Amino acid sequence: MLTAEIMHVRMQTSDHNLELYRADPDKFLRRYVTMDETWAQHFDPETKQQSMHWKHPTSPPVVKFCKNVSVSKVMVSVFWGSEGVLFTDYLEKGKTVTGVYYAGLIRKMRDVIK
Repeated sequence: MLTAEIMHVRMQTSDHNLELYRADPDKFLRRYVTMDETWAQHFDPETKQQSMHWKHPTSPPVVKFCKNVSVSKVMVSVFWGSEGVLFTDYLEKGKTVTGVYYAGLIRKMRDVIK
């Protein structure tokens, strides 16, 4: 449901990007940075020492309960370009994703690029 004006602007932008790519493909690819987010779950697994149990050879095996792996999670924002990962940010616990948060991320990314 795009208007004719929006379609025209998109076409002009695409044509311009295609011209830049044809002029110097390597330089064109180095210009772009992209970003994605994911939820990373973290927990503290038992060490090998903590998971050891003494038992008699004829006794039944020890039943272990699985630890819930989603004890805690954090949102990770990753920025990367043609050379690989440039910047990673972790959202503070209790914070909400807002426009102000994204603006701060873009400022941080700009500093990394400089």
